[in-house]
Amino acid sequence: MRSANRQHERQSFFKYMPLSTAKIVLGNSTLRWSSPTILNDPFDIPRELFPEVSEQQVSTAFAQKLIYEFQNPRDNLDELEPCILEILQGMRQSFPSGISLEMNHRLVDLMSGAVQITDALCALQELKEHWLNTLDTKRVICVSEEPDIIPMWNHYADGYKGIVLEFACLDKLDSIWLIANPINYTDTKPLTYSAEGLAELVSRNNQWATKYLTEELLRIKTINWAYEKEWRVSTIKKNHEVGLYSDYGFHPKELKSVILGHQFDISELPTIIALSQKYPNATIKRAKLTTHRELVLEVIS
Repeated sequence: MRSANRQHERQSFFKYMPLSTAKIVLGNSTLRWSSPTILNDPFDIPRELFPEVSEQQVSTAFAQKLIYEFQNPRDNLDELEPCILEILQGMRQSFPSGISLEMNHRLVDLMSGAVQITDALCALQELKEHWLNTLDTKRVICVSEEPDIIPMWNHYADGYKGIVLEFACLDKLDSIWLIANPINYTDTKPLTYSAEGLAELVSRNNQWATKYLTEELLRIKTINWAYEKEWRVSTIKKNHEVGLYSDYGFHPKELKSVILGHQFDISELPTIIALSQKYPNATIKRAKLTTHRELVLEVIS
């Protein structure tokens, strides 16, 4: 039976790691979930929201956003925050024939000092402080779509000497992997880096803005990282936990395969076989490099 929590159609995901880490994972049936502040890419999840964005930039961007929404009405007005709809309604009453280019510039100057914008600046500071105060409480785990990505073996699995673990998305266990979401690879900066982005967030309804800040912002990376084919699951650390990471357990039946790297030390195989005994669905495989420069997986046991 399909789980109500399933958000995709994938059957499994893959986690690359060094041999030393794999021994701990297999021995404890736990995986490490990290705070965004210790992820390896400094351009990943923002450490700070709206850095170097000035009050004047915010005021101008917000005014321009209001005029844009006035001149380009949305088909679905529910996408906007109610207070923005009220402002737009007032603008339509004041300018029933529209706004000329000259009036456009005058309105931007006039609206930049509006009380509503001053309030938005206060809200901005509160948002920035909240983000900084809660960033270390977030927990993220990263997995990949494929087990044969050569750079991933090199970077994350100790130069092909490590292991890749395959985790099944099991509906009957309501697996955590069912709620994984893919990374959005884009060279477009997140909204949280500019005054225009803030104006967009402030203008949209609370549900959309909240989802963007708590979910989508955690899954944006530049196109340079697209080869990883990464998916993520995120959560919040438990109240009693301290530090920048948490080790959370997984069900033994979720482990589908243990894949040894092309340069895996074969003398370690008995240890891996022994550690894998408690995983009833796990198959041990070996990644081998073919003469055609491709990785193929061969079943060992």
